[in-house]
Amino acid sequence: MSKTESDFSLPVAPAADAPTAQYQGSCHCGAFAYTVTQSPPLSSPSAEVMDCNCSICSRNGYLFIYTPDERVEFTKGSLEEFRAYQFGSKKMAHYFCGTCGASCLARSVDPTFFPGMTCVNVRMLQGVDLKALNLKFADGASYNPPDADASTQS
Repeated sequence: MSKTESDFSLPVAPAADAPTAQYQGSCHCGAFAYTVTQSPPLSSPSAEVMDCNCSICSRNGYLFIYTPDERVEFTKGSLEEFRAYQFGSKKMAHYFCGTCGASCLARSVDPTFFPGMTCVNVRMLQGVDLKALNLKFADGASYNPPDADASTQS
């Protein structure tokens, strides 16, 4: 796995004619299943997977890709049926299965922060070789104010 240092920056939507690949994702118990159409494909050297050091990403082991909301299609369950968790600035909702607890997705609830993009945890996708991913370090711990750390909240 390779890591590159990065400033924390918002992702941009891929070009409409860019190559894509489809991935099947699900929670551990199978209550939720979805198809993600990702561009570029995760096998591409230009595909970046974010390895963020903020409190929730570190604790949940997230490795995120960003894809437009419309490229995440549920085949079982729906976004509204997930349990959601927000903390700190409450800009993002982190979605997990209420039965098995698997952390699958995150999506902005603030139109000025990651607008129209879904963060997909690649650990929930079938057939992805985690060792072959191009990991890009994101310093979310510095981006989030100290009070955004859930461990400091009462």
